[in-house]
Amino acid sequence: MDNSLPPADELVLVDRELARLEAHRTHLLERRAWLVQVLYRPARAATPPPRPGVPATDSTPRSAQNVLLTLGGTLLTIAAVAFTLVSWGSMGIGGRAAVLCAVTGAALAAPVALLRRGLVSTAESVAVLGLVLTVLDAYALHRVALSDTDGLGYAAAASAVLAGAWAAYGSALPRLRVPLPAAVVAAQSPLPLGVLAAGGGPTVFAWAALVTAAADGAAVLWARPLPVRITAGVGAVALGGWALLTGVRLSLSSPWSGAALLLAGAAVCLYAAWRASAWTVAVSAVAGLAVVAAVGGPLRSALPVDWTVPGYVLCGLLLVSVWRVGAGARLPPGSGRVSRARGRRWRRWVSCGRCRRSWRARWVR
Repeated sequence: MDNSLPPADELVLVDRELARLEAHRTHLLERRAWLVQVLYRPARAATPPPRPGVPATDSTPRSAQNVLLTLGGTLLTIAAVAFTLVSWGSMGIGGRAAVLCAVTGAALAAPVALLRRGLVSTAESVAVLGLVLTVLDAYALHRVALSDTDGLGYAAAASAVLAGAWAAYGSALPRLRVPLPAAVVAAQSPLPLGVLAAGGGPTVFAWAALVTAAADGAAVLWARPLPVRITAGVGAVALGGWALLTGVRLSLSSPWSGAALLLAGAAVCLYAAWRASAWTVAVSAVAGLAVVAAVGGPLRSALPVDWTVPGYVLCGLLLVSVWRVGAGARLPPGSGRVSRARGRRWRRWVSCGRCRRSWRARWVR
């Protein structure tokens, strides 16, 4: 061979070309292997070949992870309850308190580290275990140190403390979805249990339920997390409905007590209907029925028995008339002039139609 380059330079060029061809051949072989895998294994999803340096991700389905975490949290909860209720007498007071406090603190602190690592589901399960352990702590405190106190009064105070603590815990860790709805559930108990502990009657219990329902309605209107709003809405419907039904029953036996309770419930419903446009019709209907029952109770006691049904009907008609007056007052300015102008156009059109029909009749004759 006769080349113009020196042998040393030509050897360098040949080595470089061979290295480039070898790299290209390796790339083509990898591509061929991936194409064969795609063509002859259609059941598997076609995925590109893995890039070098990219770590493999966990292929476990998310639903399976949630099921396993739920089962694990349930088993741990059962174990904690069994330890508190069954094995409670095999340890001293100091040992029992130390074990429960240590486990509760660890369960409540672990979600912080888990959330930093992105393990949200695991943190949720451990947080639920921590919330259950706080309930067991309250029970243990009553059994050990406050056994002489009244059970209902202690339950009311403990539920209020737990509601506040869970709300603070959920606000500090907003990525957890369970603590805030759990705080709403715990907040349903303090007032009714406190009334029962104080020996209050059905009327006082209904007022406590109505106040709690009003607080739930405020949470529905102003809280941002959707689970909190749903939980508070369920509580408001349950306790508010109980209070209104109690007011209806009281309106038959004690009209003035029932009237005050029903009017207060109607005021709460009207405010909720004014603020929440999605439930305006339903909540307004409930408020209207409450007003009719509230006014009809004292009227029923003042009228003869034969006038009971006409008295309630009269209250309903008065309520409808007040609603129509309010609806007319809310019409936009100028709507009356527009209606009168449309009426004049309609009469003009009808009169012109009558003229045309009479002219046609004369023409036919």
